[in-house]
Amino acid sequence: MFLKYILVYSAVVLLIAIYPIFFFATKVQALSIAVGYIISFINVLIGYSLNKSALGKNTKSFMVMVLGGMGIRLMIVAILLVLLLNYTQLESISLVSSVFFFYFLFISIEIYFLLKKPEEIGKEVKT
Repeated sequence: MFLKYILVYSAVVLLIAIYPIFFFATKVQALSIAVGYIISFINVLIGYSLNKSALGKNTKSFMVMVLGGMGIRLMIVAILLVLLLNYTQLESISLVSSVFFFYFLFISIEIYFLLKKPEEIGKEVKT
């Protein structure tokens, strides 16, 4: 269910953005946007798997896994951005803005799923 939400929201955003990207962005900018999306997509998949494993834990362990996981993942994304900006020819504004746009979009979906009723989360974890 979570992956379905991520893919639907991604498709909507990408369909809206395809026209301006196709007509106004350079190839490097388009590649930078795509790389930013991929980084954020991998980040949210890792985060969701960590969150699923945290669901059965006590409150303290749950909070450490969820909030600690978010912090560590954000630091990894920031380090990856610095490396990409320093060692590739990707366009910096397009890369950084797409990473953080998709990061905040995906993190809001992640939080939505964490705030679901416990019985709904339990059903999703079992599947």
